[in-house]
Amino acid sequence: MMSRMAKNSSFVHLHNHTEFSMLDGMAKVDMLADEVVRQEMPAVGMTDHGNMYGSDAFYRRMTGAGVKPIIGIEAYMAPESRFNKKRVLWGTPDQKPDDVSASGAYLHQTMLAENATGLRNLFKLSSLAYEGQLGKWPRMDAELIAEHADGIIATTGCPSGDVQTRLRLGQYDAALEAAAMWQDIYGKDNYFLELMDHGLHIERRVREDLLRIGEALDLPPLVTNDCHYVLESQAPAHEAMLCVQTGKTLLDPDRFKFDGTGYYIKSAEQMRDLWDSTVPDGCDNTLWIAERVGDYGELWEEHPHDRMPIADVPEGHTPTTWLREEVLRGLKGRFDGGEVPEEYLNRASYEIDVIDMKGYPSYFLIVAELIKHAREVGIRVGPGRGSAAGSLVAYALTITNIDPMEHGLLFERFLNPERPSAPDIDIDFDDRRRGEMITYAAERWGEDKIAQVITFGTVKTKQAIKDSAKVNFGQPGFQMADRINGALPPAIMAKDIPLSGITDPEHDRYAEAAEVRSLIETDPDVAKIYETARGLEGVVRQAGVHACAVIMASVPLMEHIPMWKRPADGAIITGWDYPACEAIGLLKMDFLGLRNLTVLGDALENVQKNRGETIDLEALDTDNQAVYELLSRGDTLGVFQLDSGGMQELLKRMKPTGFNDIVASLALYRPGPMGVNAHWDYADRKNGRKPITPIHPELEEPLKDILDETYGLIVYQEQIMNISQKVANYTAGQADGFRKAMGKKKPEVLAKEYETFSAGMFANGYSKEAVDALWGTIEPFASYAFNKSHAAGYALVSYWTAYMKANYTAEYMAALLTSVGDKKDKSAIYLSDCRHLGISVLQPDINQSEENFIAVGDDIRYGLAAVRNVGAEVVESIKKTRKEKGNFTSFSDYLDKIELLACNKRITESLIKAGAFDSLEHPRKGLMLIQEDAVDSVLSTKKAADKGQFDLFAGLGGDGGAENAAFAIEVPDDEWDRKHKLALEREMLGLYVSGHPLDGFEEAIDAQTDTQLTTILSGELRNGAEVTIGGLISSVDRRFSKKDGSPWAIVTIEDHHGAQVDVLLFNKVYALVAPQIVEDNIILVKAHVSIRDDRMSLFGDDVKVPELGPGNGAGLPLRLTMRTDQCTVDTIAKLKQVLVNNPGDSDVYLNLVNGEHSQLMILGEHLRVTRSASLMGDLKATLGAGILG
Repeated sequence: MMSRMAKNSSFVHLHNHTEFSMLDGMAKVDMLADEVVRQEMPAVGMTDHGNMYGSDAFYRRMTGAGVKPIIGIEAYMAPESRFNKKRVLWGTPDQKPDDVSASGAYLHQTMLAENATGLRNLFKLSSLAYEGQLGKWPRMDAELIAEHADGIIATTGCPSGDVQTRLRLGQYDAALEAAAMWQDIYGKDNYFLELMDHGLHIERRVREDLLRIGEALDLPPLVTNDCHYVLESQAPAHEAMLCVQTGKTLLDPDRFKFDGTGYYIKSAEQMRDLWDSTVPDGCDNTLWIAERVGDYGELWEEHPHDRMPIADVPEGHTPTTWLREEVLRGLKGRFDGGEVPEEYLNRASYEIDVIDMKGYPSYFLIVAELIKHAREVGIRVGPGRGSAAGSLVAYALTITNIDPMEHGLLFERFLNPERPSAPDIDIDFDDRRRGEMITYAAERWGEDKIAQVITFGTVKTKQAIKDSAKVNFGQPGFQMADRINGALPPAIMAKDIPLSGITDPEHDRYAEAAEVRSLIETDPDVAKIYETARGLEGVVRQAGVHACAVIMASVPLMEHIPMWKRPADGAIITGWDYPACEAIGLLKMDFLGLRNLTVLGDALENVQKNRGETIDLEALDTDNQAVYELLSRGDTLGVFQLDSGGMQELLKRMKPTGFNDIVASLALYRPGPMGVNAHWDYADRKNGRKPITPIHPELEEPLKDILDETYGLIVYQEQIMNISQKVANYTAGQADGFRKAMGKKKPEVLAKEYETFSAGMFANGYSKEAVDALWGTIEPFASYAFNKSHAAGYALVSYWTAYMKANYTAEYMAALLTSVGDKKDKSAIYLSDCRHLGISVLQPDINQSEENFIAVGDDIRYGLAAVRNVGAEVVESIKKTRKEKGNFTSFSDYLDKIELLACNKRITESLIKAGAFDSLEHPRKGLMLIQEDAVDSVLSTKKAADKGQFDLFAGLGGDGGAENAAFAIEVPDDEWDRKHKLALEREMLGLYVSGHPLDGFEEAIDAQTDTQLTTILSGELRNGAEVTIGGLISSVDRRFSKKDGSPWAIVTIEDHHGAQVDVLLFNKVYALVAPQIVEDNIILVKAHVSIRDDRMSLFGDDVKVPELGPGNGAGLPLRLTMRTDQCTVDTIAKLKQVLVNNPGDSDVYLNLVNGEHSQLMILGEHLRVTRSASLMGDLKATLGAGILG
């Protein structure tokens, strides 16, 4: 043993909760390392609650800092078997506070890995604990641990451990028995008596008994401190974080909080002062364990090849020979069985050599098999994304659908033969079916070898402020947080300024944060929120699942990394993030869900149904004239990646004529190139508005082949690679290295590259001017230039969507409308596009509609599922009836044929109001008058028939019997007036379909406004822009100011496309215009745009009533509101008198309100009025202002 003196000066903290003990621990790994180094402690432990997700970050950080990592876990233990999902209590009911945690759900145990074997076992145990999940706690039990106890050191645990729990309940013998059992399982030197002191009664109560057990079993004592944060000063931040976890505020006396103090990394001296006099070995044993713990390094070794998934190939083949055969077969297929050109065979052979040398043949075969499977089961697959499109092998295996030879895409951009680089093939699947692909991969290559990938939701600036405001101030905190977040400088690339940067003059964005800084300096509440928020920043709030990454390996994952089984759906997920998995040779692939593939699939189905044509997108050429005309007009709403306003402008100016122009527009419409106006240059050079100037006269000839397709501009990374090969003699691999180095913008790297590059050019006889001119062009563009392989792959999807929109407009628009489903804003934009394209969108129809939008001829039919109260099962049932019994000929025929499921009043009423029976030529109001009785009359028969009791109409006379027997219902010939009919239709469908209250007024409104509502919704306006908009008020949300109680309102205005925007009218404006702010009024609003936090608001500055030409909108209803208790004979008489005195042709809608309930009455035609200021004045004078809603 070492000398008493040396030992005396040191101590190792073995029980610590990092930020991966989500919302419970905040001893952040980085800070922990710094503090341990500062105190010169030789080692440090990590024991997160129930998971080992932090093990990678912890290991790398500690080994980097020269501190020995000791990786463990504070495991949750089931009080009985882990499979027993009932809560189990050990004591009597009155002992509940002392009993098993969470009303009998779990106990704790501290476990540490003594060596690599122990760590593997802990990974396995922590993963298998999900079998024992109860509530949010994955639990182990003694049986499981006994199978995997090798190399693990454990302790009796904290006060929630089984030994201390038994002691608190007064069950000394049971406590002794439990400790003896664990000592048996782990081995004599591997089970310690854990002691901690935070000044808690719960700790002191059992201490004597605990030490007695230690003596009885000769358990070595071990002092820990259960650290939950690093520095003493973090205690308040930790307290705040616990409130975030439990949703309480700091002022709540019942909140969950730690009793006692000192849960931080105390110094060796502090720890020894507490313990050396009473339990002399307690602190020394922490050093003994630290010495015993071995090196975990073997778990972090790089395995570049041997963990890659292995393809099974036919007898007598290696993956490489089989890949060669498959690629040859594929190329023949690409040339329709004809002769494959020599250059294709050479390139394929070269690529396979590189793939073989790098050890990736299996990988390609597996990806090809995945894609083949997707195509077999009808899951749409994208044409390729990312640099994989540069590979001819991928094209031959149909992994991608872009011919790299034709488009000049480079293999080295994907796999560089001269540098270690793993291939990264990302695959796009139909969004709805991505999950099926993961399931298939797991079934095909082993469920233990395939997993989705964890992500950690760390708390960033805005979230920290929200959480902090809530724990400090509860509900009112939300407004405060919005105010603070609104004052932050805008996010750059979705990243906010870190909290420290606000008050740190050294930070790059310090100057921009002046507004939020002055809030902190002047408002003590804001200062308090800011202080707490700084403590919360960076903690892990929850674990999530990466949207696309999937890990595939040839080894069972649980043997190498911790795993997580999500209780909600049983999904298997890695416990390390994907860079950590890739670093130890586990392969990551991206399975992405692409909504546009879903839309394309639906559109193709619509074409099949509507025109009986089958289209094979993958076989299309890219020279369809209609497509380029559509793009040049800028009619690209709903076209993949081309539908923003800015992109439409670019396309109109560029007038694309070929596929290359689509590729270029995707590469150029990005912040970098747009910052230097490269996108306009391309458009102007293409159309001869600007001359095409060579970079330097000497370079015009040599660079012609490379830069001609982009009119002399550098647009793609591939061009930079080609240039360096051509004028500076780089190899293909060096060229890829050059592209990478140039993109990084590091001066020292650039200087080195310049030397190599200029030497190469001088060797070829270029002048210094030519070299510098070229360098000066490449350097700024290298960081903007885009990967052409990715642009070309995605341009193909853009082309396909444009092709469908140009040639099969109704079918494509129907698919688009289906895909945005219930998102009103989007569907309004697409519906207005349909009108602009001359396509009618028809209301649902009981005989024609399917579940979703479909194309019927050149028009689009609403789906029945879009009707309120009509679910998918009902639609299925109606379709089944139509198929079995033919179309419905009348309302009675409909009721007669349908199944019981669809036969109810609510559904029938909704279908009537939505206009689904219009084609049967029944008026809607007439149907409404009789539907209840009609449904009632058939219900009992259907219920009986459903039970199979009898069939009323069978055997009632001859063949014609059944028809006569179907009761004929007389439908009264009675219809609502147009406005009422539309209002109900809108209530059922969310939008006006068969007509619109603004019909006939569009031109008048357009003439008096300067901005369409759809323009506002598309988010193209800048902050502060002033607009004049007009439309119909579809709803009014009246509010009162918190400060002085004055009224203001949020007014929703909609145009005849159904596009809706909210305008905020604050008290000053509202006070002046309140009388006009009534539902169904047509108004003009002058407003200005305000953008904060990526959220756009419109603030109204003035409201006017527009000039609507003859009749001046007279047709709009007058809406009145009365409480039922006001309806005395006297009041009603007065109201009637006012209305009679102002005769005209506007309907009067009277809304009767009784507490929560309200009922709308439409007054008789003899009471129609003329809407005028004098009428409004009379109403207010006679009946009070409340009457006007």
